[in-house]
Order: sequence, then C-alpha cells, then structure tokens
Amino acid sequence: MRLVVRAYPSDEKGYTSLTPECDTMEGFEQAVTELKKRMDSALERARETFHQYQAQAKGEKTVSDFHNPEEIWQALEECSSLEEMRELFNGLSESKRQEVADFVLTQLNIFKGAASTFSQHYNEAEFLLE
Repeated sequence: MRLVVRAYPSDEKGYTSLTPECDTMEGFEQAVTELKKRMDSALERARETFHQYQAQAKGEKTVSDFHNPEEIWQALEECSSLEEMRELFNGLSESKRQEVADFVLTQLNIFKGAASTFSQHYNEAEFLLE
C-alpha cells in the first residue's frame, strides 16, 4: 500500500508516490503521519512568510523579525486584542512558538496583564493560542 497523486513528472502510470511502498497497515500509518508532519511544517513556513509579506507591504515589522523570545513577546504584548495576538503568535514557526511560550510561562507573572491572557488561551499540546 502507498499513497499516490496524479502528477507530472511521474512513473509510467502517471502517478507520483507520496509515501514509500508499505507492507503493513502500521507502516502505512507511520508513513502518512510523517507526510502530515512535513505538510504541516510547510504550511507553518508558508504562514510565516505570508505574514511577513503582508507586514512588509504595510511597512510594519513582524514578530518574525525578532530573534529571541523576549523581543517577540514585547511585540505580542503590544497587540490591541487577543485576536491580533493569536494571529501573530500562531503565524510563528512551531519552534518559535515553543520558545516564546516557555519564556512567558516560566519568566513572567502569568497572573496579570498580557501574560495572563496568553496563559489562559495557550494550548500546550498544539503550541497555539486559541
């Protein structure tokens, strides 16, 4: 079993494999899970790039322009709404989201201000603000 898509260039039958040939259902599930992870990663990179282009078109800096969690948090803290904070935060790569969340949850007072809002809406399992 394997997952294929009709695409060009392709094999002689007109298909391109997205997964290797698998002899067991478990192997196929593992291959599909890995493919989903790669697709999610590509989507994250595209989301971050899209947000950067939008901000550049408006002449704004994006949180991606900052390199450490403290700088990113400062930009997030300036958001005027939870929705704006959610959009900026969720637009970061997963690794950046983890770094920022670790900074907020371990270094800041999560009982007041923007850190409180962040901690109430942070989904630790998916590394997203909800």
